[in-house]
Amino acid sequence: MKLSILFRITVTLLFAFVSFVSCSQKEAPSDSEIRQAVYGNDQNRKIRVLGQKQINLDETPEMEILVLFQSGTSEVLAAFRKDGSSWTFLWKLEFFLQSLGEMFYDAKLKSWVPGSAPGKEKVTFAGDCLRRIVLAELPGDNFNSVFIEVLSEEPPLGLFSVPMGYRKGKKVWDGLQLKEHEELKRSKRVDFEYNNKEKSFRIFPTNPNYSQEFVFNGWEMIPNLPMQPVPAFVSLEVTPKFEIGKESLVTLQLKNRGNYVSLTYLSLSFPEAGSVRLAGETQGVRLYKKGDIVFNVVQNKKIPAEYPLLEVTKEGWANNFRYGVKFYYTPKESVTPKILFRSTYKFYHEIVSIPNQFSIAPFERDQQGFPSYLLGTPAN
Repeated sequence: MKLSILFRITVTLLFAFVSFVSCSQKEAPSDSEIRQAVYGNDQNRKIRVLGQKQINLDETPEMEILVLFQSGTSEVLAAFRKDGSSWTFLWKLEFFLQSLGEMFYDAKLKSWVPGSAPGKEKVTFAGDCLRRIVLAELPGDNFNSVFIEVLSEEPPLGLFSVPMGYRKGKKVWDGLQLKEHEELKRSKRVDFEYNNKEKSFRIFPTNPNYSQEFVFNGWEMIPNLPMQPVPAFVSLEVTPKFEIGKESLVTLQLKNRGNYVSLTYLSLSFPEAGSVRLAGETQGVRLYKKGDIVFNVVQNKKIPAEYPLLEVTKEGWANNFRYGVKFYYTPKESVTPKILFRSTYKFYHEIVSIPNQFSIAPFERDQQGFPSYLLGTPAN
């Protein structure tokens, strides 16, 4: 039995490793409501619901409903929220298979084969393409994000499975980046497990040669490598709230979710200009104003800064220790100013940055040519 899989994701997801609540028909959207929400007025689309789970997927107190269903050659995981007597469609994750059908992983053959595993019942709330669904909290969250083991097929690998992760509708983990991994080429499966204490994930957990932990840094899942710090977002406070032409105290809290490092550079850029000044302790903190000389890694030369840059030199940062950055900022153009954040460290003779060109989280390049995360400002 040959499966030709066209892998496509339509976005908005979430997960958590908690007890599931089964839903009765009255507690979940009907087949017609699901079809209307996902496929519009196409009444010819028949759907077959495989399972429904009630779970909290964001900061709101209301519970959401995850519905897993098949329609033709599609397998879909969709989220809904009850709104009075009706249901609000939130997002969907859709996969297309030329031929849907039962598959199971044969550990002896190191491959996916047709049929059901001998002596084992099919896992509830799992499909033919979505082999495994894990709902788990990420650090700092009191709600669930969605992690799946999903089947795909690409030559010359053939049929294989990789993990995917989504938080509040945004992708935070893309297992297809592991396609060139030596162990995936051999085993055709990227197994993973969730660490409830550390709220991290580990791939190939039973293989000491290839086992690798992934941690969440507030934007995406990052491989936790030796000698690498992972500055993770904890909070951003603005007091008072931003107003154009008025100064606010900004406090950014970070935690190193990676390994001990002797020297880390934390950079904050302000493309919308505005006014920046230091607050409190200034040791190890340097402020570059417009016109000051900075180094651009893409051009490989020094250039005059186009906008303010705040650079922090953090020495001796251990695992799970917090660090705060404070500064005063006066917006010039918007009450939701754009602030870019990145971290860099030296690995032998290389300069490594987070994010980088392989990041799946949205990023922009700053005036020095480094990929940088967009630092969200509070909406208070």
